[in-house]
Amino acid sequence: MPYLIYAPDTPDRRVYELKPGLNTLGREIDNTIVLLGATVSRHHAEIHVTPTGTTIKDCQSINHTFVNRVQVEVDDYQLHDGDLVRCDTFEFKFVQQMTSSGPQPLPIGNNRELAIENLKQIPLHQYSEPLEELVNKKTAKNADQSEGAAAPIESREQNTVNKLKILLEVSKQLWSPDEPDKLLHKILDLLFQIMNIDRAVILLVDPDTQQLELKAAKSKAGIPEDPHSYSRKIVELAYQSGDAIVTQDAKDDDRFNDSVSIIRQVIQNCMCVPFKNYTEVMGVLYVHNSSFSVSYTHEDLEFLSALANQAAVVIHMSSEFHKREQKLKQQVMELQIQIDQERKENELAEIMSLDSFQKLQERAEKMRNKHNLT
Repeated sequence: MPYLIYAPDTPDRRVYELKPGLNTLGREIDNTIVLLGATVSRHHAEIHVTPTGTTIKDCQSINHTFVNRVQVEVDDYQLHDGDLVRCDTFEFKFVQQMTSSGPQPLPIGNNRELAIENLKQIPLHQYSEPLEELVNKKTAKNADQSEGAAAPIESREQNTVNKLKILLEVSKQLWSPDEPDKLLHKILDLLFQIMNIDRAVILLVDPDTQQLELKAAKSKAGIPEDPHSYSRKIVELAYQSGDAIVTQDAKDDDRFNDSVSIIRQVIQNCMCVPFKNYTEVMGVLYVHNSSFSVSYTHEDLEFLSALANQAAVVIHMSSEFHKREQKLKQQVMELQIQIDQERKENELAEIMSLDSFQKLQERAEKMRNKHNLT
């Protein structure tokens, strides 16, 4: 059975089993492997697995498909064991089969779970380009024009700009450190301004127990407040795998058929993305909507992932700032105690050096001697 290994030889490695027949790659959620990248085409490439071999085809993507740095220009480009496949900035290693000595398929992130119609696990793209530059770009407009999107281009572009403005607002928090708890609630407030959400929660990893703990929650106006109203199974899946999770009908997913929260809350649409600090997952951001008229798209998930990336930096820096602040306060307190102690010792030394104190000591000594003689 052939496989694609995303980001081989890195901590973010993911192994995807290629099913017999057609496998698709692109940024649309209906793909077999979803690639969250602004310049990845909606349907970027196709991989066909047949008894006679595995071939790859580029689907007229904007930034093309490459195998071993060579652009794929034919429909039946043959893949060989060890080939490097690149779609935009996403790189995979193609292997014919997994060996006992090589990297094994991960328990989370393989094709068996990705192929489920209503739920996708998606490796997160790292956003390294400054957000100020992204605001001025029209990549989304160009992509929509070339691929014939049904929605009005200007409205889609404006929606993208609005989302990027929110990301910039989150980034500004880096320059005005606030209490970590206040930052978390600020992030949720900003999130509700642009997305159609019923509930949202932020959970962070406790450094002592290494367990997720609820830190902030927000509900849409008119919906009763319930800070624990989220799917713990979906949250744990995103935390353990480090992948972004999106589902358009969680209650129909076999893996969650025993989840009381999904059934009780009628969770129809759900997204959950990890907060990643370098190579460490420090928490998750979870949102859901119970409306049958709402369906989260790849753009929604891409925005939420970008927000989580920015929020992770904000949270980390804020936490580090306040840790250092508390440490500084402790050091100041200890220094003050030391200064007070030294002051007392100096005052005592000054008193003991006074002539009156010396005479008093001499008188006391004479009285003690007199008493001892008697």
